[in-house]
Amino acid sequence: MKLIFKGKFTTYDDLPKGELPENAVAFKEPKTMAGVNLVAILYALPIMVVMTVIMAIFGGREMYGKFGLWGCVIALVLIPLHEYIHALFCGKDSEVYMYYSLRHFMMFVLTLAPMTKSRFIVMSLMPSLFLGWLPFWAGLLICPGTAFGGILISTGVFGTLFGCGDYMNIFNAARQMPKGSLTQLSGMHSYWFMPESGLSK
Repeated sequence: MKLIFKGKFTTYDDLPKGELPENAVAFKEPKTMAGVNLVAILYALPIMVVMTVIMAIFGGREMYGKFGLWGCVIALVLIPLHEYIHALFCGKDSEVYMYYSLRHFMMFVLTLAPMTKSRFIVMSLMPSLFLGWLPFWAGLLICPGTAFGGILISTGVFGTLFGCGDYMNIFNAARQMPKGSLTQLSGMHSYWFMPESGLSK
């Protein structure tokens, strides 16, 4: 994997465009960064409910309240690592481009390398697993009732919520990609196609 830091995102025209098959099908997904953020909020709500219920069951709600601010700060600091984990799972031979946008309050990576449905889902899921759910459960089960446990819980909550755009991608891939298809990015948009179709010139 080769990671290329492109810096500040300015316009959609600056994003690299992929060479797509003629019959590639565009995902049904938001067409702008603002749209992605809006839909991500809708995914954040049920996740927050689920995590609140889990904290109530395991007694972590009070510790989250004490250390929520610390968890938010740590999760924000870990955003570049979140994107790097995405890049690691794009494939060893892929070129991955990283951008940030303060206006849209996000960092993101993209690659033009085609991926199978399963790889795309795993790539989308891994940062939230490692930086969200893993510290969340560690705080609840390994060191409950401690300051460190509270920081882990709150970091896990925010680390999971910051990945809500990834859950949208997982949902879209699971519902829209047929069995055996590949997905590929081009600019802002995702596409799927059957591998036997071949790439157009």
